[in-house]
Amino acid sequence: MYDWGAMTADQTRLTPTCVNHPGVETRLTCSSCGDPICPRCMVATSVGQKCPGCAKQSRQAKGTPPPSQVAVAFGAGLAVAVAGAFLLLQIPFAGLLLTAAYGYLVGETVRRAARRRAHPQLGVAAAAAVVVGLGAVVSLLGSVPVQPRWLLFYLVGGVVAYFRAGGTW
Repeated sequence: MYDWGAMTADQTRLTPTCVNHPGVETRLTCSSCGDPICPRCMVATSVGQKCPGCAKQSRQAKGTPPPSQVAVAFGAGLAVAVAGAFLLLQIPFAGLLLTAAYGYLVGETVRRAARRRAHPQLGVAAAAAVVVGLGAVVSLLGSVPVQPRWLLFYLVGGVVAYFRAGGTW
């Protein structure tokens, strides 16, 4: 009769070894695939420890928008930037506060066009839309687009748009 309670010599070593370092015993496992990993190859993530293979995320998993989405968001931001620039330039007392509101509007438009995502790439697209849209309208209306007043408008509007679309605000 077989004794189920007795241990054989092969059963005494139940501690698993790391899949990348076979000589290292470990009790850590990858939270995704369950492979045993040692502290040297463990990658700490927001959802637990993972092996290097599972820790490599795709661009989508990291939240990086695809280039086509950034392009669509830039186009939407540019359209709003051009329309907003015509309004901004028609108001004679347009100051930095209105320019900041203009930048916020462009940043929000870029963010909504990217399905309410926030990412630094979208922030760059929003800031570029402000500079290109406002610069095009300033040139179209016959002014020099590199005057200090316009440079200050580009700066304020672009920074606010970057922060709004980039997720800081």
